[in-house]
Amino acid sequence: MTKYLLLALAALLISACNSLSASNPTSPTTPTTTPPAGSVQLASGTWTPSGAVRVAQISNGPWTLAQGAATLAAPLSGYCMGGQLSVNTALHPMQPYYFPFIQGQGQNLTGYFDYRVKDQDEAVIHAASSDGGLTWTADASKLRLHAGQCPADSATPLGDDDGQGHPVVLKINAASGPRTYLYTLDRQSSVVDTGGLLVHDVVSGAASLPDSQPVSDAAPVPAGLQQTSGLQNPDGILGAVPGTGLSAADPLKVMYLKKLKGSAAAPAAGLNPASLCTDAQSKTLAGKKANHDRTELRLASTSDGLTFTDLGAVNGLNNPDDNATDGFRFVGPRGTLLRYQDGSYGLFFSGGNCQDGDSDAYHFIGYAHSKDAVSWTVDQGAQNPLVQVDYSYPAASPAANYSGRVYAPNVIAKEDGSARLIFSGYRTGSPIAKTGASNAIGTPAVTFQPTDSANYRSILVVDLKH
Repeated sequence: MTKYLLLALAALLISACNSLSASNPTSPTTPTTTPPAGSVQLASGTWTPSGAVRVAQISNGPWTLAQGAATLAAPLSGYCMGGQLSVNTALHPMQPYYFPFIQGQGQNLTGYFDYRVKDQDEAVIHAASSDGGLTWTADASKLRLHAGQCPADSATPLGDDDGQGHPVVLKINAASGPRTYLYTLDRQSSVVDTGGLLVHDVVSGAASLPDSQPVSDAAPVPAGLQQTSGLQNPDGILGAVPGTGLSAADPLKVMYLKKLKGSAAAPAAGLNPASLCTDAQSKTLAGKKANHDRTELRLASTSDGLTFTDLGAVNGLNNPDDNATDGFRFVGPRGTLLRYQDGSYGLFFSGGNCQDGDSDAYHFIGYAHSKDAVSWTVDQGAQNPLVQVDYSYPAASPAANYSGRVYAPNVIAKEDGSARLIFSGYRTGSPIAKTGASNAIGTPAVTFQPTDSANYRSILVVDLKH
């Protein structure tokens, strides 16, 4: 009898405990969800633009095109005053800025920008924004190729703008301690897309970088710098794979672009000779001959930020043999990798095709998703992109700021669960297109106007929603 009484009491106690647990939302038995490592406060799903594209502006820092009302005839108008380089003291459109690398969430952002004056200079600019990237204040102008050098006149640049570009910052949890490195692409012909990327220590911030740092074929690696090793023909690092590299025992994974150069006489290795682009595809629209480079995004890992182990190509994105006029042949070196609350990944990328006559992948900005950051499914590609060029060159603004090129997407999470896309755009198909009937493009053919040079290399902003 005692045995049965004890069993009955035990059953009553268990029932009471279960009832209490069910009614108590803070009970330890209530399931909880921990956001995956490296994730942002965004839900997965496809994205669409919301609202108008806006042109970002900047104050402080070096000269901008609008200061001197640059034209095709005088592209460097106002670049120097009284033999001294001009500075930007008021808000002006971010021209000639491109290839942004932006960090932060919501309204407070910091960014490194590639500042490139056609045939005159190149530098890396660090800036901050408190309104989500609409306006910026530059606080550092670094690594200039031709610091302090004025052109002969407003129509005659020095002739060289191949400095350091494509900036990206990685934080490395190395065994010897945390490292923060800025990586740049050396554009000199002897190393671009063949050598490693240049590595700058910015653990103390952008202010610690030298103001001037020329590169040349004779000295492709400036004194005191190192090059990455292990990356195959790197054109730039797209970014880190979120959730990796969280400790010294966990190597950081990155996605980077491998670019193999080619020509009509010698197409890049790996291309199918039967699937090359033709001059007819690009000449009519972009005024250029066909391009025969090969691009692919690959993964690599690193424990020290200097030596990388290649992990192979990702799949599901561009097809280097896609020779359709409106296909997805090329992919770019700058984009955004996000990890969502459900653990999946999103990738914002730039793409290009045979129409462009160029492998820089500036025809459209698209979006893809993945469960493992290796195998990707393109949701918004060449046929339904987020943003794309218009080779008919409409005159309407702000579309005029990206009718010729669009690339380098940076996507920032916003507090309300939406996102903001900050990207690069050109009005023309080239940095400063020549004018005249011989350079007319489009159907019907149109000629460039005298002020079109003031619309190249812009930073643009548009909101995204699910």
